[in-house]
Amino acid sequence: MVSPRELLSTIEAALLGPSPPTPTQRIELMHAIRSYIPALKSFLSYPGPSASDRAQVESKEVRLKDLPPILLDDTDVQIALKLSDDLNLNEIECVRLLVSANKEWVLFGREPLEMFRLAACLWYMERRDLITSLYTVFRAVVLDQGLDADLVAVIQKHLEDILNSGLRQRLIMLIKELNREEAAGFGGPNAERYVLDFRGAIVERQAVVSRERLSLSHCLVLSALVVRMTPKDVKDVFVTLKDCAADANSRSTIHLQIAFSLLFTLVITFISDALSTVPDKPSVLSNDPSFKHEFHDLVMATVNDPNVEGFIDGVRFAWAVHLMIEQERSTSREVSGALSRDLASTYLCLEHVCSHNVFKFFLSGVLQTAAYQNDDEDMVYMYNGYLHKMMMCFLSHPLSRDKVKEMKEKAMSALSPYVSSELGDNISDSFDNKQVARMSCQPFVSLLYLKEPELLYGNEELWTFIHFAGEDHTNIDTLVAFLTLLSTLASTEEGASKVFELLQGKMFRSIGWSTLFDCLSIYDNTFKQALQTSGNLLPDFQEGDAQALVAYLNVLKKVVENGNPSERKGWFPDIEPLFKLLGYENVPPYLKGALRSAIAAFIKVSPTLKDTIWNYLEQYDLPVVVSPSVGSGGQLMSTQQVYDMRFELNEVESRRERYPSTISFLNLLNALIAEEKDVRDRGRRFVGIFKFVCDHVFGPFPQRAYIDPNEKWQLVVACLQHFQMVLKMYDIRDEDVETAVDMSQSSDVMHTSSLETQLPALELLKDFMSGKIVFRNIMSIILLGVDTIICERTSQTYGQLLENAVKLSLEILILVVEKDVFLADFWRPLYQPLDIILSQDQDQIIALLEYVRYDFLPQIQQCSIKIMSILSSRMVGLVQLMLKSNAAKHLIEDYATCLESRFDECQSIENTKDDPGVLILQLLIDNISRSAPNITHLLLRFDVDSPVERTVLQPKVHYSCLKVILDNLENLLKPDINGLLHEFGFQLLYELCLDPLTGGPTMDLLSTKKYQFFSKHLETICVSPLPKRSHNQSLRTSMLHERAWLLKLLALELHAADMSVSTHREACLSILSLSFSQFAGDNYKGPDLSQTSEVDSIDMHRTMKKNKVLELLDVVQFRSPDIAIQCPQLLPTFSIDVQVNDILKNSATSEMGGVYYFSDRGDRLLDLDALHEKLWQICTQVSSHFNEVEMSELRTSIQQFLRWAWRYNKNLEEQAAQLHMLTGWSHIVEVSISKRMPLLEYRSQILFELLGASLSAAASPDCTLRMAVILSNVALTCMAKLRDERFLCPGGVDSDSVTCLDIISVKQLSNGACHSILYKLMMAILKNESSETLRRRQYALLLSYFQYCRSILNPDVPASVLRYLLHEEHDEDDELNLQKIGKEQAELERANFSIIKKEAQAIIDLVTKDAMQGSEVGKALSFYVLDAFLSVDHEMFFLNQLQSRGILRSCLMDISNFSCKDTWCSLESMQRINTLEAQLSLLLRVSHNYGKHGAQILLSMCTLEHLGSSGAVFLQIKGSSRWVGPAAGKDLAGESDKQRLLVTPILRLVSSLTSLVESSDYLEVKNKIVREVLDFVKGYQSIFDQILREDVLVAEELTLERINLVVSILSKVWPYVENDEHGFVQGLFAMMRVLFSFDSVSSSFVKPSDPLESQRKTEFLIFQLCFSLSSYLYSLMKRKLMRFSVMDRPRELGDPGTQQQPTLYLLLGLLNLVTTSLERAGEEKFLLLNKIQDINELSRQEVDEIISLCMKQDCISPYDNIRKRRYIAMIEMCRMAGNRDQLITLLLQLAELVLNILLFHLQDDKSDLQDLSSLSGSLHPVVERLEQLKKDKIGRDLKFFHRSVRLLKEMFSSA
Repeated sequence: MVSPRELLSTIEAALLGPSPPTPTQRIELMHAIRSYIPALKSFLSYPGPSASDRAQVESKEVRLKDLPPILLDDTDVQIALKLSDDLNLNEIECVRLLVSANKEWVLFGREPLEMFRLAACLWYMERRDLITSLYTVFRAVVLDQGLDADLVAVIQKHLEDILNSGLRQRLIMLIKELNREEAAGFGGPNAERYVLDFRGAIVERQAVVSRERLSLSHCLVLSALVVRMTPKDVKDVFVTLKDCAADANSRSTIHLQIAFSLLFTLVITFISDALSTVPDKPSVLSNDPSFKHEFHDLVMATVNDPNVEGFIDGVRFAWAVHLMIEQERSTSREVSGALSRDLASTYLCLEHVCSHNVFKFFLSGVLQTAAYQNDDEDMVYMYNGYLHKMMMCFLSHPLSRDKVKEMKEKAMSALSPYVSSELGDNISDSFDNKQVARMSCQPFVSLLYLKEPELLYGNEELWTFIHFAGEDHTNIDTLVAFLTLLSTLASTEEGASKVFELLQGKMFRSIGWSTLFDCLSIYDNTFKQALQTSGNLLPDFQEGDAQALVAYLNVLKKVVENGNPSERKGWFPDIEPLFKLLGYENVPPYLKGALRSAIAAFIKVSPTLKDTIWNYLEQYDLPVVVSPSVGSGGQLMSTQQVYDMRFELNEVESRRERYPSTISFLNLLNALIAEEKDVRDRGRRFVGIFKFVCDHVFGPFPQRAYIDPNEKWQLVVACLQHFQMVLKMYDIRDEDVETAVDMSQSSDVMHTSSLETQLPALELLKDFMSGKIVFRNIMSIILLGVDTIICERTSQTYGQLLENAVKLSLEILILVVEKDVFLADFWRPLYQPLDIILSQDQDQIIALLEYVRYDFLPQIQQCSIKIMSILSSRMVGLVQLMLKSNAAKHLIEDYATCLESRFDECQSIENTKDDPGVLILQLLIDNISRSAPNITHLLLRFDVDSPVERTVLQPKVHYSCLKVILDNLENLLKPDINGLLHEFGFQLLYELCLDPLTGGPTMDLLSTKKYQFFSKHLETICVSPLPKRSHNQSLRTSMLHERAWLLKLLALELHAADMSVSTHREACLSILSLSFSQFAGDNYKGPDLSQTSEVDSIDMHRTMKKNKVLELLDVVQFRSPDIAIQCPQLLPTFSIDVQVNDILKNSATSEMGGVYYFSDRGDRLLDLDALHEKLWQICTQVSSHFNEVEMSELRTSIQQFLRWAWRYNKNLEEQAAQLHMLTGWSHIVEVSISKRMPLLEYRSQILFELLGASLSAAASPDCTLRMAVILSNVALTCMAKLRDERFLCPGGVDSDSVTCLDIISVKQLSNGACHSILYKLMMAILKNESSETLRRRQYALLLSYFQYCRSILNPDVPASVLRYLLHEEHDEDDELNLQKIGKEQAELERANFSIIKKEAQAIIDLVTKDAMQGSEVGKALSFYVLDAFLSVDHEMFFLNQLQSRGILRSCLMDISNFSCKDTWCSLESMQRINTLEAQLSLLLRVSHNYGKHGAQILLSMCTLEHLGSSGAVFLQIKGSSRWVGPAAGKDLAGESDKQRLLVTPILRLVSSLTSLVESSDYLEVKNKIVREVLDFVKGYQSIFDQILREDVLVAEELTLERINLVVSILSKVWPYVENDEHGFVQGLFAMMRVLFSFDSVSSSFVKPSDPLESQRKTEFLIFQLCFSLSSYLYSLMKRKLMRFSVMDRPRELGDPGTQQQPTLYLLLGLLNLVTTSLERAGEEKFLLLNKIQDINELSRQEVDEIISLCMKQDCISPYDNIRKRRYIAMIEMCRMAGNRDQLITLLLQLAELVLNILLFHLQDDKSDLQDLSSLSGSLHPVVERLEQLKKDKIGRDLKFFHRSVRLLKEMFSSA
């Protein structure tokens, strides 16, 4: 069975939600109700104490159901037994409470008393949930909530069964029991009086029990409407009512509300039973004659307690009406003696209640009480409804009608027309109580329908009574009562029209509108005549006339307020009489108040009438004369006395202590000023009124005396509304501030500026910013404190006025703080910002912030939260101030309670700006980054007394907003109501995790098993369908943001988690497992983690559950709503579209005069209010040109435009949310595959699926550009990870051994999968909606794809090494697999070519367009894409396409036109250089890929000429690395990069073109190719010379490459030069002497400090350079027949001008160097290959040493197993062996070349054999060593090499 809390949640979700329950909710609801039927039948019945259970508890070992034995300590036993004694509970149940309390709050470390209170709290919470659940179900059946009828019927059937099983009797008994001072009630004398509530606050147990009794009494009321009450139930309720009514007035408000509930239970029972006409619900009481007599005797019994008498009279009245209805129904059936007895009983009962004035009890004892007004709204509505039914039955019955007529006649005959009494006061004892009853009946009916005006619709009985009651009146009291009833009837539009016609016609002789206006005119004429005859002496105003006029004016006010807007304009054409009495002194103030209230109703009738009212007021009403100086107490310092509003307030009303005139005066002026549209004077014309309000009304209001507290707070509210209006309506301009500053500086302290120059808003701000009277009085209201306001609100009738005063005060403070900082910059030090004024008394700040606890009016909570937000942004020490004042704990709990209450709401809040939950979460988010400790740290219970980052968060121990947020985010209930709160909750957690101070504690908390970063939502809510846009777009938007923040939160944990911490490791595994639908935890087992298994080859057809990340992508893939700024035309005939478009194009916010604002999410939206104001300004400007019909059309068009703006905002928010969720999705995907991929299985398939899904989504027509960019980034990451994944150690093998099979068993996607990727990528690139930014990413992805396809085998393992290893293992299958891989590689390339070829026209057009017209970055990528196309071009198809489009020639032109500028290191310059590099790469690809044909094409385009005319080569001169020293600065420091970017590619291209020299015949070479190359070389002699002069012994790899390229170029073309006028030969010879020297060894060329890989590369480049130099010598020897001397001659050594030609001794030194390197390389290769074969025999330490030697420690982690380590070591050794093999190949070629040169000299006839013979001594050991080279170490067939060696040896021997 579900818990009570879950039961309540299920019921509320299904029955109280904003939308009908879903099928799932209905099923859950029915299941929950059925499961709780036994518990509801024995409602709140718990097993009592038991001796055996007590003994079991005392034994300290208790067994609970479904739990292992629980061991208790002494404290546990003591608390359990105390709970049993105090709550009358079974001891085992008390232990269960302790266990549950420990789960909920963690009891460890708490005091025993606190533990007891928390356990008791949990028990009461369970009871509260059960009671609330029952009440909610009753409410759903009784009240019309729009639920499905079938659902209501099913629920009602269950309720009927439960009620018939005794639930009602149980409710009655509980109401009695809980009111007793015993354990089963509110506690015995020795019981603990207090418990802790859910937030940890101490509350009185009796208050908790009283709330239970009230809820139970509400359930009792509702039960009477589900199942008829039996006679026994009625008697029991009646007895209970007498008991409860006896102490209702002496106890709290709740006790009075309980008494009301019992009273109305009987009222509803009697009326519903008597009116029952439903066949399945027959009357129960009416059919029991014995009950009638028994209950009649019971109810008519004498009651001595006056407190109980009123309630019993109410029951008697309902009983009398019940008897009347039954008597009337019986009369229609039969006449008997029983009927006569019933009639007598009815008359006796009716006579009794009328004589006891039951109407007055219902009026003053029920309806007007604060307890009734503050009761549950639904219950009060139902009470009023049945009072209405009861009164209608009463007034429509002939017996009661005769009784009313009798009372009326007696009242009018007894009351003198000249005697009057105020309503509600006691009348003289000489009057009969029956007359009082007559006078109270109509006010009671009036107040009843005033509260529920909708009950007036179709109420013909009431109008019949009106006609009857409106007949001749002979005294004021009955007239006033009748008019009061009419004013109530005019509360609706229909009623207002009827009342107007009633008083307009002749139905009543003496009552009508003419009576009102004639009376006003008569008094005005009388007073005028008196003034003319007797001067200032005016006759007295008759009190009775004044009261009658007040009643008339109230009717007039209601009729005008509620009348039809179009009809009421003609009802009262002349309202001047209403003003004529306002200026007379003898007119009672309350009559003036009624006059002004009636006048205020006419303001909204029409704008013209508003102006008329202003004119009449200035003509007739009392003036407002403000003296030039006012004393500190608000007293006038002028001696002149004038009867104005000040005089009437201070001298007339203050003496009477009643203030109706001033109140009405302020309300009227406030209403008039609020309707003013012209605010250009910023309130200057009202400054006198403002000063009067400040100095004479609001200033001294605390010192005044008040008979009626309601008038005090009405006066305060009117003043506060005036201040609020001043601050809202009138803005402050810079010139106003400057003027105020100048005036303050040019006058002394006592100077007071004239009223004409003052602005009300500025004066009010000055008051607040200097802490004067208005500020002090407002703070005095606020300092009453939230507890006082709550008490007054619930117990006093003026409580709502006081509440409104507090609300206005807070709103005014917020308006002030919006402007005070700006003004303080000008006004300091005389005026300070409000926060500084407030900080002078910390109690003021605490009082403002504590109003967050006030839950009667949400606006007060909102204002308090806003003030907290403002103060937290201004006051650095706000947290310390709260801690010092001991208010911090209560504020933490209050904010948490407020937030939890908002989460528990069942109805959504339309305006999110007024949502207290959103405000609190925004407050927490905004304060995260502020200096510690801040409000976020405090409210979330971080440790603010020590470093925040060391906090250990314990939400279970400390009640705070954090606990509330976590609990709600864990379940995500009521998403349609709390969707926005869930969104901001996840955002808060994300921001907390991101903050450096709160990140550690928050992530540690969220990583625990209870939360695990809410990863469980990935399986449910995150992938659930979104609400339809047409149904609930706001919720759709919020859910997208919610999922986005959750995904970003999960991604953050994956990125930053410390995997050595078990909780974080488990959280990451959980996230990955749920995200990718795998059990990742099986692959991660701590420090001995085994590498995740991986299939040998991916079966793309393998069935596998769809990844959640792919489902998430499906969720976010939908067509974005339209957010185009294309607005509807505002009727072209009006010609204002241009102005409207100008408004929309202005991007300024509304604060800066624009029409935009930034939402809480950061979206720039249209401010509808500002837009509406701008549109109406335009309409006002053009209104003079249009007639009424056109203006009406324009208004309609403006409304349509505003609806479009509203839709635009909603659509923009949704699109931003869609993009946000996609961003969150990209975060979790990219982090998972970048950092946590080893924890997953089937990695290649996951990457393939993600890559394919991203590309498909990007190519979808629903995908926007911004979404496509994000998807392309994800695809790039997947593609890069796919490349990395191919050559990782294969998994899925239990053995620790590795073999060569692991090298060739790469995780390469199948060709079909690759083709799928390429096809989707092509579709995405060719999508119509695109941008260069997007295409740049797509081009990068395309290049990455080509790189992936380029090498199926691991490029780090050379083919020669792989073949050797396979040969050694004698595995023919592997040989076949190797061949198969090669075939697949070729097939893949051909397929790629075919796919691109199909879309060649479109794709090449697009790429070439970007290459020609795009940005520099786009151009570079485009050229690289073209380069990639050429790399797979086997048919010269793409080459022909490029040639036909002139791309190659365009590249050459760009290179030729490049000029070297001074801004070398600017971003633009570097981008341009990168583009040139890409163009050079494309040209080089042409030469390389197409061989001689490609080179000929380039030469035919004069490539060398274009290169020669380019300024790019000159960068070499300006950027020489030799010139970049420590002080060269940033500009020169980057020039080496430019050499790499341009000079080296140019040399590569030239070198590739020289390949034509070797493949051409001599004449062709002589005539064309060589000449062009030579011209290029000669043109850049300085560059070539500079490169040749580099010191090869210290040169870097890049420098060595450039030297090698230059030497290669020269070696091919310079032999054709006849003379060396440029000195290149000398440079080459000098380089030879350095490199070929006998003293040089290979170790001289490398630095031991360099990494091993760098050493190998340098060594290879050096020998490659030696080979180029040797080739040059060979060319000289062959082409120029040059012969080299054996050794340097003495004369040449001293002659610097002689070319230092290399000698044969120098070549012999090179041969010796090569031989040594060959021996070492062969030995190293041999050892490496042997170690590779023995890799499985090496220990972990030896393997790690190899990995460290190769600098690959970053490839492994401490958790990687030995197999992975061996695999990495094997790959690295294979790479090293391949490097050695490559060096051996080069060295053999170099050795052969040197041997050939020596052989040529021996075979040449011109050689001096004697000189050559001198070499034999040095040559012999070298030749011997060369002969000893073996095939097993060198890895080559040395047959021909050894033949050359032997030949050389023989020739030297013969010489």
